[in-house]
Amino acid sequence: MSAPTTNVPVAVPAGTPSGAPTGPPAHPRTIAGSIPGARTVASRLLHGTPGRMRLYGLLGVIAAVLLGAASANALLASQAAVERAANNTAQVVRAQSIHVDLLRADAVATNAFLVGGLESADSRAKYQDAMSRVASGLAEAAAAQPADGKALGQLSIHVQTYAALVEQARSNNRLGLPVGAQYLKQASAGLRSEAIPIIAQVVESNEGRSQAEFDRSNSSLQLLVGVAALLGLAALAVWLAKRTHRYLNPSLTGAIALLLVTLFVAATQITSVGTATRDVARGTYQRAVTLADVTTAANDARANESLTLISRGSGKANEDAWGANRKQVDASLVDLSTSSELRALWGRYVDAHVSVRGLDDHGRWDGAVKLSTSTATNGAANTFNAFDTRVTQLRNDASEKTVSTLQGLAGNAGLFAALTALAALLAAWLVVRGVGQRIEEYR
Repeated sequence: MSAPTTNVPVAVPAGTPSGAPTGPPAHPRTIAGSIPGARTVASRLLHGTPGRMRLYGLLGVIAAVLLGAASANALLASQAAVERAANNTAQVVRAQSIHVDLLRADAVATNAFLVGGLESADSRAKYQDAMSRVASGLAEAAAAQPADGKALGQLSIHVQTYAALVEQARSNNRLGLPVGAQYLKQASAGLRSEAIPIIAQVVESNEGRSQAEFDRSNSSLQLLVGVAALLGLAALAVWLAKRTHRYLNPSLTGAIALLLVTLFVAATQITSVGTATRDVARGTYQRAVTLADVTTAANDARANESLTLISRGSGKANEDAWGANRKQVDASLVDLSTSSELRALWGRYVDAHVSVRGLDDHGRWDGAVKLSTSTATNGAANTFNAFDTRVTQLRNDASEKTVSTLQGLAGNAGLFAALTALAALLAAWLVVRGVGQRIEEYR
């Protein structure tokens, strides 16, 4: 007799449909568990010689893309460096122009002060033109280079103080009051002790930025990545040839040749830009900087000549400063290709100055003032204006040529970078095709 069957009730979770199978819950799905074939597929793809071909082919594709990216990036980096060099050089030119015009204005103001009463309309116009260029130059420089904004703001305050003191000196001089000379001396002293050091620092900072970009324009070091990638592809071709005993792979050979040409073109372009940039740095840029130094030193000398006379026997410090200015101009002219012309013009002014000092030292102050302000052939005013006009013209030409040349360099870098990227993608496709052919043949 069979044992009776005992029906044990089983608890069914609430919400379970009638007739639904019950039992232990299923394990959660994972990449390794729910798709157990993933590892198997990957292992099968990378198994044996065909698997190594696939792996090395993938590395070859990465090498081709890496070479293209490195070459394109080097081209664009070179272009960006040249553009920044052009911008910083333009800022150097602006700052130097402000420096020159400040000292030119002071030279005109101090020399005009030697003539009692109201200065000539020509002198007044020259002074106002120089100060107007200073104001516009400050605005342009502040907008062009935010890093100089704070320094240029302080400089603007000192320039306004200088202009106000000059106006006070001019008003008192017109009335024949001796206090005018003190205002003028105070203005000139403040200009040299407060304003000039700031603008000199701005010039130096932008010269440093320009030089850094000149050095950075040659981005050939980045191309070493491309060389390493190219060597990797060559190693892949050799390995495939040894494993398959097929020594010519048109697709892979074409990829290597295409990348080799791409790397050569990129390296040539970058080297050419770097060489041209260095030539500009050593050529017209250095010439512009030297001519600016000559112009500022010469105008400073001219102002010191007038200040010596204004001091009436107590201007030894100003005459010593004139001597230092002369040495600076003489030393700078040695390095210029057109120095023979400039030396002749500068020599004429030096001769006129020596005559001015000779008259003053022998007690003929009125004669010294007359010669210093004279626009006659051998007058100090005439000889200095001739030199100042010519050196300013040469400096402007060199500055404009420097900026325009830099702006024209690496103009096609963007196009070359795009072509380099396309060539790298085409080479990557050829690598895939070449390796794929060998895998099919191996099977």
